[in-house]
Amino acid sequence: MTPNKDDLKAKIISLFPEIKKYGLEFDLEMDKANNAWLARFKKNEHELATHLEEKDIEECLSGIKCFNLGIQLGQFIRNYCEDGKDCKLGL
Repeated sequence: MTPNKDDLKAKIISLFPEIKKYGLEFDLEMDKANNAWLARFKKNEHELATHLEEKDIEECLSGIKCFNLGIQLGQFIRNYCEDGKDCKLGL
């Protein structure tokens, strides 16, 4: 069963407060060709797009973890936030 976009987005935001903390733009869209959700994060001109497979979504929605997304998002924040040019850490 395909989860509701708004429910999935709200859950991801609740699991990763860094999205709001660093002012990242975040959206989801269903990639029907790959039968996966495409998560897009943006800060200024920097963008991350990553697929969320069914197993990842099930674990995210159940509150267990979003392991792959967490790794991708953490790297994005390290690359574009830790230098202090695009967003500030420790706010």
